[in-house]
Amino acid sequence: MTEKEIKCVMCAAQTEEAKDIVITSTVQGREIVITGLTGTRCPECGEQYVDAESSKKALEIANKFRRPAIVFKRKVTVSGGRRVIGIPEEIDRALGKKENVDLWLEGNKIVAEVY
Repeated sequence: MTEKEIKCVMCAAQTEEAKDIVITSTVQGREIVITGLTGTRCPECGEQYVDAESSKKALEIANKFRRPAIVFKRKVTVSGGRRVIGIPEEIDRALGKKENVDLWLEGNKIVAEVY
């Protein structure tokens, strides 16, 4: 991190570099703690400011805890030797019965982008 003069917005003291910032946040009713962030901290009042890189990291971590409002459970079946997952009628209707989809894996999740 480069040396920049950053004043605390709470007490106007000069902040100092910090490599041990911890953020506690609530994501959809669950409290999460994100550690190992960097930025600056006020030596007078303790106010903390994360840098851009840590802000991006914290957002990525928090997004992993977000879940869709509605989750449809479906059984994976076999048809013609291939595994098949049925698309719920509500999703099909919302998508306008589009016929093309790109599929990819993100960890243990199958992600579908319909067009």
